[in-house]
Amino acid sequence: MARKARAAVLYDGCYAHVYSRSIEKRRIFQDQQDFFFFKDLFVKAKGQSPFFVFHYCFMHTHFHLVVGIRSLEAFSRGMQWVKWQYTRAYNLKYKRWGPLWRERFKSMLIEDEKYLYACGCYIEQNPVKAGIVERGSDWEHSSARHYEGHHRDGLIDEYEQQGNPNDVDVENEEEFMRGWVIGSDWFRYKMQRGIS
Repeated sequence: MARKARAAVLYDGCYAHVYSRSIEKRRIFQDQQDFFFFKDLFVKAKGQSPFFVFHYCFMHTHFHLVVGIRSLEAFSRGMQWVKWQYTRAYNLKYKRWGPLWRERFKSMLIEDEKYLYACGCYIEQNPVKAGIVERGSDWEHSSARHYEGHHRDGLIDEYEQQGNPNDVDVENEEEFMRGWVIGSDWFRYKMQRGIS
């Protein structure tokens, strides 16, 4: 499925899986302070360009967010601000120059809260799949610790979780990373055909 322009997929009031990767698989979070600084930038961005963060996972070479977008224009500005501020600070700290990110950010439209929850659970397992930790909640830089009750996370916006992530009809977990829509077969069909 070919990737569509962001404005052709996302809209004010939608849910989305948003992610961005570093250039050359560069390690862009070198130490704990880098992770904490990046997270603080998102907290500030939420104050300037309001959006909801329901799940997140920051890895050494990339990050994932599951968000609720109030205003697509404001959200895009907020993302641009975070990535620009982080690049600037990183380059100063590590005495380098040039870009850190491969692209602005990639995004996938999420059908509803059920798929939002399933996608959130999927991204929180990234450190487990990478062999860094045994359980998602062992990774300090994701929302898993918040949802398992180990740590209250100021970046997270609460929502009513819908069911079990295994109940969603996703054939393959890679559905959370491919294409531009996360949802039921009918939802994907409707979006491809432009049916409202």
